[in-house]
Amino acid sequence: MNKEDFKNIIEPVVKRNNCNLWGIEILRGKKRIKLRVYIDSNKDIDITDCENVSKDLNYEPSLDMSLGNDYILEVSTPGIDRKFFNISQLKDFIGKELEFKTKEIINGTRKFYGKLIECDEIHFSVDVKEDFMKFKFSDIDLCKLKPNYNELMKEKNHAKY
Repeated sequence: MNKEDFKNIIEPVVKRNNCNLWGIEILRGKKRIKLRVYIDSNKDIDITDCENVSKDLNYEPSLDMSLGNDYILEVSTPGIDRKFFNISQLKDFIGKELEFKTKEIINGTRKFYGKLIECDEIHFSVDVKEDFMKFKFSDIDLCKLKPNYNELMKEKNHAKY
């Protein structure tokens, strides 16, 4: 079973719980497989949402048939340093800092940090140390939001002034 098959099983369960599927990771451990499901929402999301989705996914027999009876299921939010699973997720984060690793070495490195300038269906552009660079999302190994913790601490919802 491939990731798209898992998505077809998991996404309806997530939507029934008034959440959106952010991404899926299948991690093969030494002893057991771990299925990690990331959920998000337009409203605040909390541990109760994660618990509800997890409980409902435990009743999906097609997951057991694909992964066996001895797998670990984790349901989580993407968090403030969220990992991006597809390029369409980047569109809401233009102007924010990203950190990412390319599959191949570019200009002597695979690790990049920069402000997201724009993105389309295939490419995204970042300002890396005042150098405009364009990347193909399919050439990226890992792409995450690099949160500005100082800015977050000033927001009312995260800390006192």
